[in-house]
Amino acid sequence: MPMKQERLRILHLEDDPMDAELVLLTLTSEGLDCEVEVVSRRDEFSVALERGGMDLILADFALPAFDGMTALAMVRQKLPDLPFVFVSGKLGEEAAIESLKSGATDYVLKSRLSRLVPAVQRALTEAQERAKQRQTERDLEVAHAEIEKRAEDYRNLFNSIRDVIVVADHNRTILHVNQPALHDIFGYDSAEVIGMSSGILYANAEDYDRTGKEVFDVKARVKGKLVELHFRRKSGEVFIGELYAMKRLDRFGNVTGNISIFRDISERKKAEADLRESELRRMQLQLELVYAAEIQAKLLPRVYPQIAGFDVAARCLPAKQVGGDFYDWQQVSPTLINLTLGDVMGKGMAAAMLMATVRAALHAVTLYNQPAQAVHLAEKALNEDLENSESFVTLFHAQLDSTTRTVSFVDCGHGYVFVRRHSGSVETLNPRGLPLGVQGDEVYQEGTVRLAKGDVMVLYSDGLVDAKPELELTHEALARQLAGKKNAQDMADALIALTGKPDPQPDDITVLVLRGV
Repeated sequence: MPMKQERLRILHLEDDPMDAELVLLTLTSEGLDCEVEVVSRRDEFSVALERGGMDLILADFALPAFDGMTALAMVRQKLPDLPFVFVSGKLGEEAAIESLKSGATDYVLKSRLSRLVPAVQRALTEAQERAKQRQTERDLEVAHAEIEKRAEDYRNLFNSIRDVIVVADHNRTILHVNQPALHDIFGYDSAEVIGMSSGILYANAEDYDRTGKEVFDVKARVKGKLVELHFRRKSGEVFIGELYAMKRLDRFGNVTGNISIFRDISERKKAEADLRESELRRMQLQLELVYAAEIQAKLLPRVYPQIAGFDVAARCLPAKQVGGDFYDWQQVSPTLINLTLGDVMGKGMAAAMLMATVRAALHAVTLYNQPAQAVHLAEKALNEDLENSESFVTLFHAQLDSTTRTVSFVDCGHGYVFVRRHSGSVETLNPRGLPLGVQGDEVYQEGTVRLAKGDVMVLYSDGLVDAKPELELTHEALARQLAGKKNAQDMADALIALTGKPDPQPDDITVLVLRGV
């Protein structure tokens, strides 16, 4: 166990000076640099606790005017994580069990003081782990609060816009609408229109059909269109309004549906042209703000990390709908870096939003935890979201130590990873576990692999294989494409090029390459 640099401060509850001296001799003879304060009465013990500053408490079980169990209760009430070890001449089995149940870290018999230093070291290590776990839990709470705040900010922004914004699919079925404006202009509650055709808002079928042919029925990207039409309120009243019709795009410019912005212009029909133009610019700006909030947490890293002895490259080629793939890296220290590739089940906005949540949860835990523990904590934080969304995430998360050239990893149901050695041989990495969100009793197992100069580790998503199933892209077939490539970027580009960029692309295609140099 790595020892503290400063001197270990110990409070020792003991009424026998010879026993106290023997304990001190045992500690120092095995290399512990410690400062021991010996007390024998309750008042002395209480004063020392109030003063604080100790790293460990050793206590006899029975003293003439005091007892160890009472001392333990005092410590746990004031300092619940402080290591507490009983050092007693006699301690029956029942008393030992009761002491551990009450919060003692360990117990050592005076007749077996050879166990004292290992017990002290173990108690200090456990205390450090508990402190680290508490910090991780606090970090997760902060991350979850930030996710909730961003979601609430998005809802507030969307609902603050006074024009009616209707988000619909390719069939013009209403998916989302800002409730306050909808009620003010049309008189509906959102529950009355979601899942309905947007034709419910039009005064006549001709206008509805015309806008469909010009904008909404087109599944390719087209220029937005501003038209004046007649609309109908829930009460049956017909009014003249303005409709800005456009395609719904993801952050890569792929069409995912339609957006309609409705405005009641019955009171300002005769407004001047320059005011109309100004208002159009305002609507466009509002829409940009909505999109900015929507994609804020979905940006992939754009700068490659600098790793001594390695180079890394990655590419993500999204399908036409919003993507659920992601890759990520996080610099833990100058010699440690985390690498992640994940694939959220499904496509569309739901997958993209869940992807952002997964990335945020991983960022909260990967900086201070090894891969297996980080994935465990992330799944714990994400379990409710994954269960509610009836989705799951395949994930490969690894940590590279460039000093030892060792990669520690956890494979959560992903499997699309291999190592190509400098000699040309190909290795599949094990073990593999279940995806995040799939209920099971399995504990995630951590594997390791060492990458020498010229070795390459390749991560990819199933979209690489699905794009050209006739090529039968096994690990060995993909590894052959790396021969002769001078760097990780060339290797990633070569693997992406295998797909021929199919149109339509069946799934997101993501590749991450780590090469030893």
